[in-house]
Amino acid sequence: DHRHPAGSLLIEAATSEFLGRIDRTIVSRAFADAAYNQYLAEAGKRIILDKTPRYWTALEFLESVYPEAPHILLMRNPYAIAASLKSTWGIPLRAEGSHSASVSSLVDLMLRLPDGIISSLADLVLGLPRLVAHRTRPQTQSVQYELLVAHPDEEIRRLLTALGCDPAAVTSTEMRQADYLRTSRFGDRKILERSAIDQSSVDAWQSQL
Repeated sequence: DHRHPAGSLLIEAATSEFLGRIDRTIVSRAFADAAYNQYLAEAGKRIILDKTPRYWTALEFLESVYPEAPHILLMRNPYAIAASLKSTWGIPLRAEGSHSASVSSLVDLMLRLPDGIISSLADLVLGLPRLVAHRTRPQTQSVQYELLVAHPDEEIRRLLTALGCDPAAVTSTEMRQADYLRTSRFGDRKILERSAIDQSSVDAWQSQL
């Protein structure tokens, strides 16, 4: 913690030096096992789904910690992703056809943008190709967003079958209110306003952009 009296940078350096002498992957797996298992036990569940676009930055690490873990790759129209960045997180995307696409102009743009915006643009520009390349991993299941919202029952049952779960155990794919989001600082807040899956977001990018 940054408030540690010994100084967070000093503690980080000492911890890294100590863990550098052993297999850090085993330590990471033990920590993750303890955290996930406690979370599952308290929730009375056996499967946890951990979702964030930022996992594209740590795919090799995740592979080393849990090489057999199934990955679900949710793909979406890149224009819709850009529109979501704009409407959900306020990323100021706009068309400026008069600007050149030279390296110098891109560098100048990046230097003028806040870190939060740069990270979001990196998710789209750098992360998307990394995730697409990840489709060839044997334990990776791909889902197309547009198909998911158009045919949620079929797509969810197909995914459950591929993951080795019993699709017959799912009686309905209707949305349930994610109450934990109300007390969390993370996650898309717009889901709290929805009670059913619909396709309104599929073509919304055309007006949002």
